[in-house]
Amino acid sequence: MRVIGNLIVIAGYIVFIVFGLWGFFLCLGIISKIYGSWGIVAALFLTPVTFVGTPLYAGVKWGNWFPLFLNYGGSIAAIILTSIGNTIRGK
Repeated sequence: MRVIGNLIVIAGYIVFIVFGLWGFFLCLGIISKIYGSWGIVAALFLTPVTFVGTPLYAGVKWGNWFPLFLNYGGSIAAIILTSIGNTIRGK
């Protein structure tokens, strides 16, 4: 069972990395469309704000909720997978 738990935890980390990078680059694209290249520079310095605020802006202002589902849904899926894997491992 411990091996299965390890595989599920690894899957959770992979989901977190893939969806996190995909969502972050999508957010950078949204900011680039709004503010241009200086917006990208500011977004890189304000990464947490970029990751949290930009999907909400895109959803409310443009009606495009995909970035929100991608960022938050991927994070929730990764947390659930790592929690299940850690429970199976006994941690």
